[in-house]
Amino acid sequence: FVTPPTTTSNIFGGEMNKRLKRILADTFRIRESQIDLALSRADIDNWDSLTQMDLVTSLEREYDIVLGIEEIARMESVAQIVEVLKEKGTESAD
Repeated sequence: FVTPPTTTSNIFGGEMNKRLKRILADTFRIRESQIDLALSRADIDNWDSLTQMDLVTSLEREYDIVLGIEEIARMESVAQIVEVLKEKGTESAD
């Protein structure tokens, strides 16, 4: 069995990603419609160290996970956030 490549529609189609979009929209004060995989720290004016920690806290609470320093540092875009969440096994929780 071959797993199909992940696309934007696959990544944002499930319940996990509705939750993730809500968290990102709330944290960065943007509309959910503005969120896609290419969205990065450079695209969001208020994505600074404080909002990064707000994001981390929200993700940890929502998905019942603990993020390490290296994982937090890697989360520079939506695609990277999704990757970290996958590595933490959050997709199987939904």
